[in-house]
Amino acid sequence: MLTILFPLGVFFGIGFLVHLAEKRWPLRSYEKPKAWAADALGFGVATAATVAYRLAYPQTFARLSSVPGLEWISTVSLFVETTIAWPVAFLVSVVVVDFLMYLGHRLLHSSYLWHTHAAHHSVEHLYWFGGNRASPVHVMLQLVWGSLLGLVWPVNGGVPVIVAATILGTCIQHFIHANIRWRLGPLEWLFVVPRYHFVHHGADPKLNNSNFGFMLTIWDRLFGTYTNPDNVSKSFPLGLSYEVGMGRLLIGLPPKSVDPKRELFTNFSGRS
Repeated sequence: MLTILFPLGVFFGIGFLVHLAEKRWPLRSYEKPKAWAADALGFGVATAATVAYRLAYPQTFARLSSVPGLEWISTVSLFVETTIAWPVAFLVSVVVVDFLMYLGHRLLHSSYLWHTHAAHHSVEHLYWFGGNRASPVHVMLQLVWGSLLGLVWPVNGGVPVIVAATILGTCIQHFIHANIRWRLGPLEWLFVVPRYHFVHHGADPKLNNSNFGFMLTIWDRLFGTYTNPDNVSKSFPLGLSYEVGMGRLLIGLPPKSVDPKRELFTNFSGRS
């Protein structure tokens, strides 16, 4: 029970603080009200997908080291656990997972997976809670990267690591989607801030096919997917550039009909 209540407590506790900050320092004004019902439904779907993934983990990823040819995973894992202090292992894992999630995020924008990711981009009034709207495939794909890394690079810190990872992940998720105009000065060259990620949620495919980073901006800068928020109109619309029902979005299905000339996604190999 604690493994469920603690993350939820962190989620809504930090969310409340972010909500207060949104009231005090809003990044933009919205004509449309918050879609509470759709956001709550999306959060419920994402939470159910997360729970299902956690339940399936012992029967899937946790058994990979017993597969013939993959025994080396246990050897590497034991070496990391016995020779690397957990704070160092934790810091390395945070950076590497951020990079893997950047790659996974770009995959979600490919023609093969875009419609499983579109639910997350359907939010037109973006704020901390609305940023959690997602389909099961979206959620599970992004959880995979940490699981794979953890097999060969375990962070043997026990409860402190679980607490730190939960708080850090929640803070990043809430902050980059928050309607907050906070700036970090020179640190914005390294860390993602809301105005940077809001560009990614623009309805124009040329915007949402950029700024894929979650915590660090360096991956976008290195791989040519960076868009400077200063070069974008402050009033660009958020959401999708086409109509699709919420049910199909949360299942991960495309709209019933799409204009073949309309640009919806980018190829993984480069920007559109």
